[in-house]
Formats: sequence, structure tokens, C-alpha cells
Amino acid sequence: MDDKEEREIIIEKYKKGRDKLDKDEINVWEDPNFDIYHVTDRYGFIHPERLPDRLPEYETKLKAQENSRLNKWLKMLKQWDQYYPDSEKLRSRTYKGIPNALRGEVWSRLLNIHQLKQEQAGKYSEMLECGFQYSKDIRQIDLDVNRTYRKHIMFRERYNTKQQMLFKILVAYSVYNSEIGYCQGMSQIAALLLMYMDEEDAFWSLSALMSNEKHAMHGFFIPGFPKLIRFAKHHDKIINKFLHKVWKHFKM
Repeated sequence: MDDKEEREIIIEKYKKGRDKLDKDEINVWEDPNFDIYHVTDRYGFIHPERLPDRLPEYETKLKAQENSRLNKWLKMLKQWDQYYPDSEKLRSRTYKGIPNALRGEVWSRLLNIHQLKQEQAGKYSEMLECGFQYSKDIRQIDLDVNRTYRKHIMFRERYNTKQQMLFKILVAYSVYNSEIGYCQGMSQIAALLLMYMDEEDAFWSLSALMSNEKHAMHGFFIPGFPKLIRFAKHHDKIINKFLHKVWKHFKM
């Protein structure tokens, strides 16, 4: 099989989706079978053993704390312009943790996704079609989609809706940002966004995280990984200063 034929087969599988594929088109090893109901936690992650019927005491307390924060966040969202972007209360509550039920909404607002979509109307669809035709990263993206969060309820089934979305986001971004293209590690970020957002919002969130001056994650992924190397050096210095024995042990 040549590269062109393999490329067309991969793209066609994602376009069809799980329901329209023949059983023999999905390898057994790609599609693990779990007793979903009893092994999935409240975040959607699948565990190897049955979870207790009742939450442990510490998790019950955490859930109660999150519910308390949820009400505060709902009130803040109704008066968003009073808090965004420089409110100390917004910053403090974000560091404490955004309630799971509101993460998609809050992340979208923090990253100005609505404005991005208005300014770039139709661009995502354009980049997706362009990516299907010209992306050089189709095969690597396919490999990484197949191993991204496979123990999460949304991504466990091969070629299901969320895997289709993830594949399309990464293909589109690989041609949208030619400086990065596609780099391993981006699939986890995009998949995490997809747990809380729809497809196009997740695409623009990925774009904002990569190129927005405030976040500038592109330095972790461009050739040479300059920001990653710089952060690793900072991390080494911090460990040396505050956990010198640990640092010394690592250096042995």
C-alpha cells in the first residue's frame, strides 16, 4: 500500500464514523471492552476495577466544595464584564478550580472564543478541507488519536464521534499553523478541550493556547522545543533550590 492509498483509507474511516464502518475495519486491539457503568468516574475516566457504590469521604467533601463554588461561578458568569479580564476574584477562583460542569463555558470566555469565531467565520471548515487534501501529518495524527485518552468514556471506541472530532481538529490545525504543523502532545490538549467543548470551539481554543501572547504554548511544539527546554531548566533550578536532596538523588 502506497502513502496516498493509506492516507485516503485513514481519512475515509474518520469521515464514515464508527456506525458506518464494517466490524472488520476496526482491529480488536483498537476497541477494548469494559464494564462501563461501574468503572467510570465522574470525570469520564475508566478504571480497571469496579468503583465503590458510594464516594469515599474525602471525595464527598470535594464534591460538596465544588457545588458551593458552582453557585459562585454561576453568579459571576451573569456579571462577567465586571470580572473579566483583570479581577482578582476571577483570578483567585480560577486558581482554586473551575467547577467541572462549567469548565467549557469558562474556558471559552477566558480564551475569547466567541470573538475568534466571529473574526474567523468559516475558517475552520476551510482549513479542514485544506488539511484533508494537503496535510503531511495524516498518518501521525491517526496514530496519536488512537492512543489519546483511550481510558476515557468519550474516546474509548475507535472512530467514534469524539475521535472523529479530534482527528479533524488536528488535521485542520496542522495546515492552519504552518510553523508548528502537528506535533505529538497536541492531541492530549485538543482531546481535553473536547471533553468540555464542541468541535469548532475546541479548535479555536487550541489555536488561542498556542498563539495567544498570554499563553504562547507554541514554543513547546515548534522545532527545537525552545520553551520546553527553557522550562525544564527552570524546573531543575527550582527543584535544586527547594528540594535539594531530591535534586541530588536525580543527578546520581
